[in-house]
Amino acid sequence: MTLSDTQKALTACQIELQKHLNDVASIEPLDLDALGIRADYFGWIRKKTEILREEKIFSIPHKIIPNKITLRDYNYLRPDKRAIVDNYYKHDTSTGAYVINAKKTALSLQDAETLIHSLVIKHGKVVWVNFGFNIGHEFRGKHPAIILKNTKSVLIVILLSSQPSNKPEINVEVKNVHGLPHRPRWANILRIVPISLLRVDFNSPIGDVKGDILSEISSKISLHGIK
Repeated sequence: MTLSDTQKALTACQIELQKHLNDVASIEPLDLDALGIRADYFGWIRKKTEILREEKIFSIPHKIIPNKITLRDYNYLRPDKRAIVDNYYKHDTSTGAYVINAKKTALSLQDAETLIHSLVIKHGKVVWVNFGFNIGHEFRGKHPAIILKNTKSVLIVILLSSQPSNKPEINVEVKNVHGLPHRPRWANILRIVPISLLRVDFNSPIGDVKGDILSEISSKISLHGIK
């Protein structure tokens, strides 16, 4: 592949994008819904290009490092991870919690990522994910999703929808996500997907769900033979 080949591919892409807009822009009266869909699509192409450009320099922002760590979460950590907490947090003996005692930017990249992966983006947490512009009935746009597994570079998540479902056998009702606006949501076990960390919106609140919700999701996954 040469630079000339790449430039030709870019030109061909630009031509097709313009055609996609012209398909509705030249028709009177304007179909505002169709225009909106195209605007969303073009916006996603721009966003995805930004993600690709930043992929090699991407790091999870230090600002999501927790300000406070409960004693329960601290005790759950391995000794090497507790040592990191001890280095940057102060133990509040009155509550048992560990309160950050350093600027988050002072944490080394390795220590910061260790704490984030262990305490923030873990099983049961709910993050906002940009699923982009997809085809047909595929999920699209920005939606919350429950983390089922974190493999460091990829998250396995189950999408949450605010639309009630008439198929309780494959859905789990989530009456509330702690840390997000209070509203009922539904998790469809057929909508479990792997996503890159680059799709997570770390500027949005991160919530969590109760253990009984995770247990019900796990049970329905096993019941339907999903691995």
